[in-house]
Amino acid sequence: MDGTMDMQEHYNMSEDGKILEVKSTSQPFSAKGLKTCPMCRSPLRSIHRYNRIVKRALIDQATQRFIVWANATFVPLEAQLHNKEERLKDADTSLGQRAAINNSHSDESPNAGTLRIAIEGTRDDQIRAIRSLPGLDVRYAPILKVRRDILQFLKQVSEEEQPFSRVHQMVKNVRHRTGVHPIFEFDVSTLQVRNRLLTTVLALRCDLAILSDFLNVYQTQSGPITSQQHNWLRSDIALDFYCNRKNCIDLKNDAAKQQQPMHEIEAHVFFARFVALERSVPTSDTKKMERLLTQAHDGLDSAKAICARASSTASMLAEIEDTEKLLRDSTFYTTFTNEERRAVYAAMAQELGGTGHWYYCENGHPFTIGECGGPTQRSRCPQCGAAVGGLDHQLAAGVTRAEDIDTELARLRL
Repeated sequence: MDGTMDMQEHYNMSEDGKILEVKSTSQPFSAKGLKTCPMCRSPLRSIHRYNRIVKRALIDQATQRFIVWANATFVPLEAQLHNKEERLKDADTSLGQRAAINNSHSDESPNAGTLRIAIEGTRDDQIRAIRSLPGLDVRYAPILKVRRDILQFLKQVSEEEQPFSRVHQMVKNVRHRTGVHPIFEFDVSTLQVRNRLLTTVLALRCDLAILSDFLNVYQTQSGPITSQQHNWLRSDIALDFYCNRKNCIDLKNDAAKQQQPMHEIEAHVFFARFVALERSVPTSDTKKMERLLTQAHDGLDSAKAICARASSTASMLAEIEDTEKLLRDSTFYTTFTNEERRAVYAAMAQELGGTGHWYYCENGHPFTIGECGGPTQRSRCPQCGAAVGGLDHQLAAGVTRAEDIDTELARLRL
């Protein structure tokens, strides 16, 4: 039975089969599935001698399912957001007497006809302030539903909710209750950050779309405002996107730490776009706006430098240039999702649809190869920098096929 469980790979053993010590810390995704008795095919998870090996396999299996679920959930979320962005771009910006007015608001709404509307505080505060304005609740109801789904998904893919973290926290709690207090840590590189970063970008993109459309509605009204419900259009607006900009800086730093150049560029672009929106409204604090404008331009220059050294991000140059125009003009608002980035999301959907294969880098981080599933170029793992991919359909050293994830995907499609 010890041979079936590969005990020699995990422990130093005496000649009579006694365990002397652990050889080394087990690596992520190193377990070769859950073994069964070669005689009766019963699972071996209840045998204490193999407890450590079995638990390693169970955690790996849970993480593989997490990866598959996260990818399968993200793809339709992005598609929904893209659809709602397109609907906002095509929507009439003139409120007028349109039937879409939310008649549940009375003419005495506390925001109607006030002298100043403040869009400030946290991003949630900003959205609530916009929703409270008569005529806008219905306009943004579809995209706000997607926003709620995005934020919920963001919580679900956080590091704290992943199998390794949850097991780590349970063990810490048990040790605390039993009075055992040695240092107990694990390699955080085992945590999957890809979907959290993707979803953070999605949430920022969603808020940017709402704020851009709101300012477009506010500044493109023409003719007299005949509806009492829309008296707020006569009001002055004050913008403070400090929290938005801070979230962009946090994303930039996180992406740089995780070696995710695409998301680092997106963070710079979002920062600059929030600055462009703030500049569109008159303010007495001109020094602050000059400082923010300089910071935004510096960020876009950094984004261009990233594009120059990371060939996989070259498609972002068009979005960077588009954002530079916004900073110069501060009069044009639109959401922007370049075709190359849409192609990336389409590729993710294709991976879930059956083409391509999943692999692990030498440190156990999963990645995919599309089309036929064979590698045709070398790259670096965005989480640890190890070699991934390969040439002429030959995998790079240390890269292994993630048959377990492919199996989970097959089950998901069924």
